[in-house]
This record gives sequence, structure tokens and C-alpha cells, in this order.
Amino acid sequence: MDPLEDWLEYMQPRLAGLVDFELPAGAVTLMDRSPAALARLEAELLARTAPGADFLERVAGFLGESLLSAAGGNWTWDERRGLPVVTPDPELGLPSVCPAELVEEARLRRDGDEFGRGLRELERAVAEKQAAVPGWTPVKQPTPGLDEDPTATFDWPYLDAWLAERAAGLSAWLATYAERPELWDFSQGSLDELEAAARQRVSGPDELAAHNEFAEGASWYLGEVLRPAMRAQWCYVPGEPDGDNMFVGRPFLDQLIPDGTVAVPFLLIQVALADRAPGVLRHAYDRLT
Repeated sequence: MDPLEDWLEYMQPRLAGLVDFELPAGAVTLMDRSPAALARLEAELLARTAPGADFLERVAGFLGESLLSAAGGNWTWDERRGLPVVTPDPELGLPSVCPAELVEEARLRRDGDEFGRGLRELERAVAEKQAAVPGWTPVKQPTPGLDEDPTATFDWPYLDAWLAERAAGLSAWLATYAERPELWDFSQGSLDELEAAARQRVSGPDELAAHNEFAEGASWYLGEVLRPAMRAQWCYVPGEPDGDNMFVGRPFLDQLIPDGTVAVPFLLIQVALADRAPGVLRHAYDRLT
């Protein structure tokens, strides 16, 4: 996959993991791009003697989104650096900024204001442009999962709607597909029932997508069995499912912590259909939790 596409597709889970699991409760919210939020983020960065690579990447992502919110523009990929950079709105005529390098500079200077300086420089350029061209505002290219894109062909609230629809329709789904619905109690043991139902209805892994209603309900059920045990949350990357990126177009679970586990229930069911040995899904549960 193109490195820029990979960076953008996982921005929302990356930042959610930073806010929900890496920082003190209430320190920063997912959409807080204020100078105070950046100051708190930098303070947390400097408080860590040996921050991990995942944490540094998440801080860089949050910083970059904050800079783009101030100056517009978009993420691009710098081949020389091998890193994502933010390119302000072209009307500003400013060079690209590498958030990862600002993060390292903040660790070297240790004055707690590196992020603030970077933000103020962009805000000053925007103010000067607005003074010269009244009514002008910088335009930010939407980041998937973080910004609403009015031209997008997808509806980002898809995941919320999908989860609600699956939960509400569980009884009807079980009445259609489960031989012993009383055993479907969201326990690890109930995965044997799910596995049996899948193998009875679907001939092989490549056929699962053709049984859409069954596959959607089965994926949701498997995910809801795994989610609390993994201490993960549902995520969704919009797009049509394909073989290049297993996360696109399929709701998946992400622990959103450094080196956390990720699971795509749809693919786990495909594994069970391909293997045919008993207990594949129970073994997957053990491995993931």
C-alpha cells in the first residue's frame, strides 16, 4: 500500500489510541486542536524518559492534524525523509512541516513550547493572509474518520449505524441462522455454535461475502464476543473490501494501545471455513486475548 494512504487510513484509530489510552483522562480530546491541548501533549511527551515508537507516531499525527487545522492544506509523503509531512494551504506559500521532526526537536530542546511555536508560526501566516485578502480562510483536505468530507461517496457514521442495526436485529438473525439460539450467550464457548452455523451455510471462505446477511451478523457477533476480552473498540476504514488492505470496508477491532492486537471478524470466520478443524474460533479467541 502507498505509505501516505496507510498513514491517512489509520489516522483516526491512531489518534483515538493516543487520547483514550496514552494520555491522562481528560488531558486532550480527539478534536481539540487548541494551543493548550498541544502544550499538555508536549508536557506528556517530555515526561517520558523513553517513549515508544508508537507513542511518538501518535503524537506526530495529533500535532500534524493540529497544524493542518490552523493553516489548511494536506498530508503528503516526503520520500527523502521517508515520513509524512503537512503542507499548508498553497495560498500561504509556506514550506511543508514534518511533525515527526518537531516531536524530536521538542525532546531535544525540552522547553515545552516547540509545538506552540510551530502552531503560532502558521497562525501568524494565516492572519497576515487574511489581512491582505479579507474573507479568505485556509482550506484543509479532510482526513478520513476525523473530518467530514462533503464530497465523499461514503457516510462516516456507517460504523455506528452498522453496530446499532446488528444489535437490534440479533434475535431475528438467530431465529434464521442458529440451531440452538439459547447457547449464543456471547461466551467463548458459543463460538462453536457460530463456527458450526458458518460451515453449515457457507461452502468455503471465498463464498462468505456472497452470504451477506449471514456474514454481517456473524462478524458482529464474533466481534462482540472478542471486544470486551480484548479490551478493544470497533473501527472502520471506508472503502470497498479488496485484497490489498484487510481493514478497508470491514468493521474490525483495535486495542488502540502500543503494539495492540487488531482483529477482523469477517476474516477470522473465513479462516474457520478454510481450516474446518474444530474449535478454530475458540483458538482465535485464546490467541487474541
